[in-house]
Amino acid sequence: MIIKTTHNSERSQRLTHSSSSSISNGVNVRSWHALSPDEVVKIFGSDGERGLTESEAASRLTQGKNRLPPPRRESVFSRIFRQLKSPIAIVLLLAAFATIFISHYTDAVVIALALLVNVAIGVFQEGRAGKAFAAIAAREASTALVVRDGTRHESPTDNLVPGDIIMLSSGARIGADVRLTETHELTVEESPLSGEWLPVEKTLEQVAEDAPLVERTSMAYSGTLVISGGGKGVVVATGIHTEIGSIARELLKSRHTETPLQRDIKSIARVLLIIVAVVIVFIGALALYQGMTVGDTLLIAISLAVASIPEGLPAAVTVVLALGMERILKSGGLVRNLPAAETLGATSIILTDKTGTLTEGRMKAVGFVTLKGTTEEADGPIAREILRGAVLASDGYLEEKKNAAEEIVAHGRPMEQAIVLAGLEAGFTEGLRQTCPRVDELHFTSTRGFGGMLVREDHKRIAYVTGIPELFLENATTEMGARGRERAFSKEHAHYYHDALTRAAREGKRVLAVGRIEAHADMFPPEAELPKFLSRLELLGFIIFSDVIREDARASVQEMQSAGARIIMLTGDNPETALWFARETGIADKNGRVFVGNDIHDLSDEELVRLLREHSVFARVVPTDKLRIARVLIDAGEIIAMTGDGVNDAPALEQATIGVALGSGTDVAKEASDLVLLNNSFSVMTHAIREGRRLRDNVKKIFGYMLSTNFSEIFIITSSLIVGLPIPLLPTQILWANLIEGGPMNVALAFEPLYPTAMKRSPKHPDIAKILSRSTIRLIISVGILTGLMLVALHFYLYAIAVPEDELRTIMFGALSASSVAGALALKSFGTPLWKLNIFSNKILLFSLLGSVAMLMVALFVPAAQAIVHTVPVSVFDIFIMLGAGVINLGLIELSKELFFIGPERRAARAGIAITV
Repeated sequence: MIIKTTHNSERSQRLTHSSSSSISNGVNVRSWHALSPDEVVKIFGSDGERGLTESEAASRLTQGKNRLPPPRRESVFSRIFRQLKSPIAIVLLLAAFATIFISHYTDAVVIALALLVNVAIGVFQEGRAGKAFAAIAAREASTALVVRDGTRHESPTDNLVPGDIIMLSSGARIGADVRLTETHELTVEESPLSGEWLPVEKTLEQVAEDAPLVERTSMAYSGTLVISGGGKGVVVATGIHTEIGSIARELLKSRHTETPLQRDIKSIARVLLIIVAVVIVFIGALALYQGMTVGDTLLIAISLAVASIPEGLPAAVTVVLALGMERILKSGGLVRNLPAAETLGATSIILTDKTGTLTEGRMKAVGFVTLKGTTEEADGPIAREILRGAVLASDGYLEEKKNAAEEIVAHGRPMEQAIVLAGLEAGFTEGLRQTCPRVDELHFTSTRGFGGMLVREDHKRIAYVTGIPELFLENATTEMGARGRERAFSKEHAHYYHDALTRAAREGKRVLAVGRIEAHADMFPPEAELPKFLSRLELLGFIIFSDVIREDARASVQEMQSAGARIIMLTGDNPETALWFARETGIADKNGRVFVGNDIHDLSDEELVRLLREHSVFARVVPTDKLRIARVLIDAGEIIAMTGDGVNDAPALEQATIGVALGSGTDVAKEASDLVLLNNSFSVMTHAIREGRRLRDNVKKIFGYMLSTNFSEIFIITSSLIVGLPIPLLPTQILWANLIEGGPMNVALAFEPLYPTAMKRSPKHPDIAKILSRSTIRLIISVGILTGLMLVALHFYLYAIAVPEDELRTIMFGALSASSVAGALALKSFGTPLWKLNIFSNKILLFSLLGSVAMLMVALFVPAAQAIVHTVPVSVFDIFIMLGAGVINLGLIELSKELFFIGPERRAARAGIAITV
């Protein structure tokens, strides 16, 4: 059986935006909550009863409709052009034109296909520009009930203007920012803006000018939803000037944050472009000096260019990241942006909200206060009587869904849902209400402070009531004692309950008092007589409510902290609640402090970074605070993952290196994010970071494998020309070796398992923070030089025994392919010798190795492939030469690993540092 609670938010509803006229008269237009309703109506030249005239509204509408200007869309052609400016594309493009110039048309077609694949992958990977903005524009409230010329009528929200008087009713989505002028038990859900899921009770009282948004109870904001009651207000801001409009502005100007992988690929490509340019100029000049023809010189230059560029890198990395996305999806996370899958492994700081991520986002009865103490369960007779009384007083109810899952859904306000669900668990079913039928009901109001139900029980009429604890302590005359007997309520007992109330408040919990009153009529007294009626109250006790911490939250926090990632809580909740939850989940220790949004406003960026590195709990933060915190930490070199679910979180999610949205969050947050937690569980982040570490390790292996192969190709071509030997490899042979044979092995390295030490490494360790660390670069250069020297020696040998040029190139092509296969096997791990590795831990790699050998045989023996790759039939002796090159290269790579990884790792292990990849 599945038990659910209903949510009062309508996440996918639409919202209107607009432009607004600027009306100041010396008043800060963001401080309407600090002015009285009459002052605001007067400033806007409106009438609280009759509203604006139609002519005045039409005049103000000329300054702009109530909508946002659409963001600028980038065309596919501009994205293609940007991809063509990448170093890899430039080299391949020039190589294609050069091969056409010297009439090597087959080579030109092969190179052009490689270029097309790289550009297509780049375009596919690019952006979600404007999608989050479009999601905001899609949350449109289509109509509003507006008062003009003293008449109420529905009007498109596009036509709302500052000064309009609009009516608010239950279930309505608000289409503009409104200063309330009249309320009738009005509650509004502001989670899209504040991130807090409990409805906010609205009043007309003025609020301090510097009050955070969640405390501006005299305002109703565009995009929020009326949960209950009704009211009226004057429109003070529309469109881009609303609170949600300011979020849209931030989205439009938010800068794109490159992931570490994107930065590494870009920097590698730049370095390779410089290297190839220098080498080509040098070798070209040398070739011409040696008397070579322009055609032969160009052929050498093209071979060098193709050898220096890892053409298969974009495709390999894309496949690797896609596989990582699939694994993360199985754990409950939807990765929306390919590079994000890998970047999670480098995350150094996680900025997380409290509600819905660390907690379940639902209210639950977690304690029952009686004179015998506080219990977590209603397992004693007095605690059960408290819960029974609360169930009878509640207007919440259960609904059983007739489906395969047999769901039971709780309806009502959050506390009422928690009461009826707790009653269900304790065995108080709907039969209780049939045994004690309702006679009358009294809905709770904040002004009165209590509400309840009048029922028939044992031939008596009993009013079961719930309400504000302080009010019940003031009015209680008796209380329920042992064995259910009444006794006088004493001052000592009042102090006892006050202490329990204080403790609960300190922990950020909510408390509801439960009592009963014997009635003498079949209905509640009139409103004016209710205070006297309450003075006969028998106090049953208190029920404590709290948002429920997820079962796996503490373990997930501990695992991420052990992986070197700091967790900082940013919440709009009050400081006491934030600190309590932070301590309970392990984000803060018992000595941890909490800071509020106002504490950071006057700090410089450097001071804020220092504060963030020393403390982990921040409450009453607003969207601009979150955006600034993400920005300063990124500028300080941190890799930031940020969680959020509301519209207010979207700019910071866009700004963060990795934006993480809750599955139950708004469409706006999801569009701005890179990762969506489908079941809202924080533990998914742990799985995602673990998979990110695996991806980073495997991407590093792919880089090492491909770049060492490219380096050895450059080395052999350059060395051969310098010493006067013929060109050992043709462009199509290099492309066949790199793409056709090497491509499957690149992808297969993505299936390497996760090393046990992966989640114990600091993300700031140089071998983790960068894909190409110094030790990795040394390994690549060492392997490239040693493999190159071995192949140059082979070239000398073949030239010395007068092997024909076509056969020589065929043997060199085979030797290079065999060396490449050996390299993929040896580079399964940088830090473990081959003989200690489990060769069968990655069966995909073994099949890929066999496939690469098969493609080599195709190139050597299939006539159609021979024509493309320019090979000739070879003898058994030639094949043994190729195999020997592969075996020798295996030993050379193991030597390089010992020098730059295995030896240093042994020394690091003695110091307790894990760096194995």
